[in-house]
Amino acid sequence: MPVVPPNPPIPNATQDAITHAVRDTPRDAMQDDSARDTVEKAAQAAPRAAVQDDPAQDTAKAIVRDAVQDDPARSVVEAVQDTTPAAPRNAAREVPETREPPKDLGPGGLIRYACLAHGRGRLLAVAGAGLAGHQVAEALVPVLIGVIVDRAVGGADVAALAGWLGALAAVFAGLILCWRVATRLNTRVYVYGEHELRLLAARRILHPRGMAVTRAPGEILTISTSDASNVSGFSWVVSEQGACVAALVTAVTALALIFWPLALGVLAATAAQLALVHRLSRPLDERVYAERRQAARAGTLATDFTVGLRVLKGYGAEGAAAARYRDASRASMRAALATADAQARLSAVNAGVAGIFLTGIALAASWLALNGTITVGGLVSVVGLAQFVRSPMEQLGFLGAELAAKRGSARRLAELLATPYATSEVGHVGPSEGEQGPVLSVRVGGETIEARRGELLGIDAGDAAAELLDVLAYRIPVEPGRYLLGGADAVRLGPERVRERVFAPPREASVFTGTVADNLAREGSDPAALAASGLDEVLTHLPHGLRSEVGEQGHLLSGGQRQRLLLARALHQPQPVVVLHEPTTSVDSVTEQRVGQALRGFPDRTIILITRSPGLLHACDRVLRPALAGEGR
Repeated sequence: MPVVPPNPPIPNATQDAITHAVRDTPRDAMQDDSARDTVEKAAQAAPRAAVQDDPAQDTAKAIVRDAVQDDPARSVVEAVQDTTPAAPRNAAREVPETREPPKDLGPGGLIRYACLAHGRGRLLAVAGAGLAGHQVAEALVPVLIGVIVDRAVGGADVAALAGWLGALAAVFAGLILCWRVATRLNTRVYVYGEHELRLLAARRILHPRGMAVTRAPGEILTISTSDASNVSGFSWVVSEQGACVAALVTAVTALALIFWPLALGVLAATAAQLALVHRLSRPLDERVYAERRQAARAGTLATDFTVGLRVLKGYGAEGAAAARYRDASRASMRAALATADAQARLSAVNAGVAGIFLTGIALAASWLALNGTITVGGLVSVVGLAQFVRSPMEQLGFLGAELAAKRGSARRLAELLATPYATSEVGHVGPSEGEQGPVLSVRVGGETIEARRGELLGIDAGDAAAELLDVLAYRIPVEPGRYLLGGADAVRLGPERVRERVFAPPREASVFTGTVADNLAREGSDPAALAASGLDEVLTHLPHGLRSEVGEQGHLLSGGQRQRLLLARALHQPQPVVVLHEPTTSVDSVTEQRVGQALRGFPDRTIILITRSPGLLHACDRVLRPALAGEGR
């Protein structure tokens, strides 16, 4: 019996769409730099879909479109734009309408959402009926062969033989057609469900209010890829288990028509097998959950060590890093072996019980045929049915193990989606608010810093520089009244509206795989921004200018070139206020002085430099050194 595995190797098709969508999003839209990197890695880890009904198309502007009219897949760009109003200057083209997320974000709700939402329930019902039809047709094959032996071969009736062979051919055609249609529909349900679960994870990771609990990139990568795939694979469990039930019902009915005690024997064997395997599979739930946690921890270390390999070498810490990863990998291996051992024992018991019962049924049928109780054709049918029914019985026996694996993944995904927000809920600000007073004011220590429109403001914040940057980006909770934009409290505005006005990227921003132009803006480039950042000079040394590849994480660029690219990206953003934290630490003093003077050439926007560099502070219109706790002026 050809059976589709519970998690068929059908990959997600949103790889480049997620990568480009995240790459094109302003850095300030991210609450956590590591989370953004994880979404990109998750997309890169997913190969393109190998099915005809691709749920998304990879386009240059990162638009994910649905391949069927009645089930539009949500675009990743839209998921980012939902949480990030502060889009780059050149907006992406129109995207499909946003779908409502599920109300129930618990493990059961996520499984139902992946399998049933947005019309997938109807497709799954048809797919289940198709697989059931396939199994019924397969069960009828040995029955028809037995009829042919009794009515055609035994009586040497050529016309009857031709007729029954035609009926057998029609059954084979039907089972092939049912399997093809069911597999195609179930694959669509699986791929679309996985796609939307990944979008839910990406939307939570990119939410403007951030996450109160910091999760490692490797953990987020595992949850948003393998766990999402595993949860969506529940659709295969539903359709296949339903098909197995249909196969057993057909086989039992056929056996009852031949000799009813044989049917009772199959029913008794199935009930005993299900009860025994279900009891043995109870510990699997926790073991699968523990295995995935350990795998995520090992993946986290591998991701972190790969990203920071250059730093590790600089500190001579390769040995310590290798030892840590070895310990994590061994713990993951032990958890995986424990799960595999439990599954192997379960499989052995499952196969052994099925084999013993069905062998007994075949021997009983042989004895009945010798006694003349059933015909030779009936014996052929019983033996064929005994061989056929073994597979659905084993499939039903694995139901507990399959449910344990799906529940474990659903729990991890639900925990990610239920992570508390880092900032408070958005309030409401009237349209007339935020127009009076300085463009920005923030309280640092015991002083209030005010930024005026069109000025280049330097702030030497000392050890509080990183915290000040996060406050201005609203990446951390802010007390009411501490941070004002145009007189409006940032707490009442909320992170989204704050980031419409202020672009404050993390100091260690990411350079993404692609070209220089890809890392600047969606479309076009601003010559003034290129000149002010010093990137124009860098472009003269690159082989293809703006079209030059920068490599993974910008490894084809030097440290100074990479920093100037990030500065140019910040100056390409449309927000009227740009906050830069030590933007020239990797360039020489001459270039730094040139950049400082060039930043004065943006009279239509406010630029805030959080730095201790004398060269940059000298170029500023004003320099503030707030008195911080434990520090003097």
